[in-house]
Amino acid sequence: MADIIGYVREKRTKMAIYIDHLNYIYSEGTAYEKHALKDICLEIPDGQFIGLIGHTGSGKSTLIQHLNGLVKPSNGTIYYNGRDIWDEDFSRKELRTKVGLVFQYPEHQLFETTVVKDVEFGPKNMKLPQLEVNLRTFEAIKMVGISEELYDASPFELSGGQKRRVAIAGVLAMKPEVLILDEPTAGLDPMGRDEILDQVAKIQKERGITVILVSHSMEDVAKYVDRLIVMDHGSVQFDGTPREVFRHYEELEGMGLAAPQVTYVMEELNRRGMSVGEATTVTEAKDAILRSLK
Repeated sequence: MADIIGYVREKRTKMAIYIDHLNYIYSEGTAYEKHALKDICLEIPDGQFIGLIGHTGSGKSTLIQHLNGLVKPSNGTIYYNGRDIWDEDFSRKELRTKVGLVFQYPEHQLFETTVVKDVEFGPKNMKLPQLEVNLRTFEAIKMVGISEELYDASPFELSGGQKRRVAIAGVLAMKPEVLILDEPTAGLDPMGRDEILDQVAKIQKERGITVILVSHSMEDVAKYVDRLIVMDHGSVQFDGTPREVFRHYEELEGMGLAAPQVTYVMEELNRRGMSVGEATTVTEAKDAILRSLK
């Protein structure tokens, strides 16, 4: 027993976030009771780029709202840097500056009169000196690629992609160690989607932060993430590299999901005797096909 306790303590200390047998029940004890999360155990280390996928109602949005204390577990524990975030002396206000969440609809977190005022709200709320607030604000604005002519514009007059950039900048200005993005490219055209995710990938690499990307796009997660977590009916069904997870494309289809289109192309080519192996992105597929033709 002592060995088990020691193992758990070591794990939760080494991980940025350590989730230990997390359960959440909506409307517990009523006729509308729903078990939204079921015995979730996950280790989220520093610096990983993680994709989180699942059909509507799978529990992924409920899970990410637990990670910075917006929702309290029915039972189970969430540790941040080794500490239970629901301990009485743990500051969840400070946690939300370390674990930043960008909601699916940016309008839900934009409320100031100008872009600059919106982005500086977080650092100001942290009671930082004004010079530090200014430095963080303009650094974050620059990181997400907002042009200077928009600094004094109302966030509500911006395009969908620009609003998302402002919402991401507002979280980045607090210099989080973990950045959670809930469907950040929903409703955007392919160019806008690539621009935002390329920027996020660049920020993740430069800052070495942990990024958790919630997405319905299999192509996006295949292209950007190091690790892919699949949820279904409140439970984790798969957890591995995109290539490992997409090998189970038939089971994913049973959950209402699918693999990237290129995965099916490669599977068909293998069936026809080309021996091209596996690929989850177009670039990987091109390289594999060219190798097979030599």
